[in-house]
Formats: sequence, C-alpha cells, structure tokens
Amino acid sequence: MRVPIVLAYGGGSPWFQMTNFTIMIVSMSIIMTYYTFKSNSVWPAVIFHGAHNVYVQKIFTPISTKTEDTWFWIDEYGILVPATVAVLAIFYWRRAKREGL
Repeated sequence: MRVPIVLAYGGGSPWFQMTNFTIMIVSMSIIMTYYTFKSNSVWPAVIFHGAHNVYVQKIFTPISTKTEDTWFWIDEYGILVPATVAVLAIFYWRRAKREGL
C-alpha cells in the first residue's frame, strides 16, 4: 500500500493522521460530488478544494496556539476538521438521496 507524504506532517501517530486524512477526503468528496452533480460543473468542487486549502493551511493552522497536544486537534490530520466535514457529508448524502442525485 502506498501512502501519501502526509505522514511527514502533523505529529503523533501516523495511523491517527492517515485515518483522519482519509475520513476528511472521503467526506469532502461527497460534498464536492453533490455540488458537481447539482451544478453540472466541476468548478464548485475546484473552488471548494481551493478554499479548504487556503483556510486550513494558510489561516487556521498558523493562528492556532501551539501546545504539546495541538497536533491531535488541528489541521487535516487532527480530529476537528475530519469530524466536522464528516457531519456535513452525512447532511449532503441525505440531501442528494432526497433530491434523487
């Protein structure tokens, strides 16, 4: 199995990082797929992905207070972003089913 270079970032357990990252990208793909099908365009997914990268990598992570346990909570490898995106993905999955997408 090949794993991305993501293991070089963050902190803590590589399995924890990979689990969170996988949950995040699968959840984000559900949301981006919903908007792609709804609009018949790939541009909403492109904008969503770009906005995610800017907010997480350039705004939220740099302004977060750094402590010994910060890696557990923040960034794409912590638990907060994947948990939030997973909740939103469930919402969009149900919405897509209801709309017949």
